[in-house]
Amino acid sequence: MKKILLGTTTLIGAATLFAGAAFAETPKVTVGGYANFEAGYINDDLDTATGGGVSQRPQAFRSDTQVDFRIDGKNDSGLGYGGEIDILADTSGDVRNRGVNASKTFVYLEGGWGRFEMGSNVGAESTMKVDAGSIARATGGINGDWVYFANVDDQFLASSNLLLPYGAIGAGALNYTGDHSEENISKVTYYTPRFSGFQVGLSYLPDQINRGQGIAAAAPNPVGPNRTDTNVGLSDNIFTGGISYDNKFGDIGFAAAVTGEWGNAQSTAYEDLKAWNAGLKFTYMGFSLAGSYGDWGDSNTLTTDNSDDSTYWNVGGAYEYGPFGTSITYLNSTLDCGLGLAAAGPTSDCGAAGKNKLDTISLGADYKLAPGLTPYAEVTWYDQNAVTAASDNKGYVIIVGTQLNF
Repeated sequence: MKKILLGTTTLIGAATLFAGAAFAETPKVTVGGYANFEAGYINDDLDTATGGGVSQRPQAFRSDTQVDFRIDGKNDSGLGYGGEIDILADTSGDVRNRGVNASKTFVYLEGGWGRFEMGSNVGAESTMKVDAGSIARATGGINGDWVYFANVDDQFLASSNLLLPYGAIGAGALNYTGDHSEENISKVTYYTPRFSGFQVGLSYLPDQINRGQGIAAAAPNPVGPNRTDTNVGLSDNIFTGGISYDNKFGDIGFAAAVTGEWGNAQSTAYEDLKAWNAGLKFTYMGFSLAGSYGDWGDSNTLTTDNSDDSTYWNVGGAYEYGPFGTSITYLNSTLDCGLGLAAAGPTSDCGAAGKNKLDTISLGADYKLAPGLTPYAEVTWYDQNAVTAASDNKGYVIIVGTQLNF
């Protein structure tokens, strides 16, 4: 017993000494977040029962609130560490499946060698992406909040995102315009330091299912994480990432990035995950011009369907002067319905085999009225051309709102 006590005392003393040397400061916690209110007005062909939809009023309100906790510390040897917890704080559940309690929960380590992020967070293919949505004002233009209000009666590729940031699509999906169910899958991400404008990022995900504590699995491991490797229409051992360049030459700024996703299909009946996006951005004296091209290829589709080819391209311009900013962005996308692209099994993800096409153009403006307070207005026109004629739709969404960042 005496030896045990002496050994324990020695360990405690060593741990205390190490803690005093390596952790000179207590990590600092910063509380922030946003509260966003939107008033939307919708007019499209599916607004009434005679248009193929249901009778509904044109106006609606929407609130979106999040509280963020950032934890940042540094030890005496210069190691930066911390984390982030983004709490969903609305009076209802999240309609696009960002999470049950939080949209992000991760820890990080950083130094002169780069940065590691570990947890439920967006991957390198999202943070490094360059496209027209990256310069859009108001709610985000082509990648903005119009999808919360518009009527959609079939599956479309409604934003310039790759598969994982786009979310679950196909049979069993929560909606026809993507969601956030796969954006914050548990992952490990590494970013190199930026050198002469260049940076490389790489994320690793075991699968397309588990985030947070993991989706509960069946016996003999019923409490998760789920390690099933025969999910039809899904991939595992996934790597995402990209390479980017960002630099400024006098008043001219230039950014470019190529990002992608690669994974192994869990079922031999499906194609592997292979998708990429390439984008450019120019800035000059308050003006910005950006665009990108993305290709999903035949990712996660049945090997028997040889026609799969889902692509998108986008372009946009923006201008910022003092507290005022405005932008116009355009998206053209084609989703090959095929027979696969489904998170719920080998069923058609559209009404019938063929290609669903979408055109959207969004005009937005915002004004920084006070520190953290930004009112905005946005109008988005969309033309949904589906394989099934009854699902065709055309219309517009007007959004007027105010966002409070704190």
